[in-house]
Amino acid sequence: MQESKPSAWDVEALLRNLLRTGALQALPTHPHVLDTLLALATGGLVRQRPYAEREVNEVLSAWLESVHGEVDHVTLRRRMVDLGFLKRTNDGSRYYLNSGRVNGVLGDGAVEIDVGAMVDEIVREREARKNAYGDGG
Repeated sequence: MQESKPSAWDVEALLRNLLRTGALQALPTHPHVLDTLLALATGGLVRQRPYAEREVNEVLSAWLESVHGEVDHVTLRRRMVDLGFLKRTNDGSRYYLNSGRVNGVLGDGAVEIDVGAMVDEIVREREARKNAYGDGG
């Protein structure tokens, strides 16, 4: 039985749980959660465009920075290749986004989620709660 694609709301709920500390501390181990995260991390890559490794690293580093990631871009890139989100030429000189894999994981609207903005919102909410508890007692 094939799992249905998550709605944007489902993806947001999953991410809020994963990023509840305000940072991506590690790659998730649950396959569905990992797939969703990796699919979202491809957001800065363009379909059918060849990328040098350096370019992929730059895109992934920027994405990791936006989510306050404690994971390194090399680990992220390797997992994306291993799980089919990125394709690599036989000689390893070029990478391509596997948009079919991304679309197979994310439902309509979920691709548009700004994970970095969500992390910023989570951090603001955490700070507001801390301030409320600190001021109230």
